[in-house]
Amino acid sequence: MATTRQVTRKCGDAYMLMKYTNDAGEVEWIWNSRDGVSPFGVQSRHGKGHLTHADWHEDAFVPNFVPPVGMRIFVDLTMERALVSARRQVTESWDRGNCQMKDHPHLGPMGQEGAAAALAKEYVGNGYQPTVEVVTEEIRAAFAKLAFEQPFHPGKRA
Repeated sequence: MATTRQVTRKCGDAYMLMKYTNDAGEVEWIWNSRDGVSPFGVQSRHGKGHLTHADWHEDAFVPNFVPPVGMRIFVDLTMERALVSARRQVTESWDRGNCQMKDHPHLGPMGQEGAAAALAKEYVGNGYQPTVEVVTEEIRAAFAKLAFEQPFHPGKRA
């Protein structure tokens, strides 16, 4: 039996479907699946440009949204994802360029893995940092289950 979900919102961006655009005419709708701030700008889907949150008046509050496979959504940054990014940054800057990370007074002595762990911890911060995730079948199914088993009803909002 379904139970009504009480959706509280600490952040105005929570559970909003938001429009992102750029000067090249790209338009992408990205859903914020979390009760946290969404980024003002994101890298375009193909990584060749930047999209900016636009036409805010068109944003829609949709906590029961079930995003389609392939859509991008905002989720909380996990330590695993932060480590992937941090390791990439360490690899790219450890011993390359004018300011090599290996010479950094704090990160250098930690070695590459220690530096990546320290950077990842910074990326995650207080645990509410957003990142973009592409919806898979598994992610879509989880949101569909939540919307079915614990639907949000506007009249019951906390």
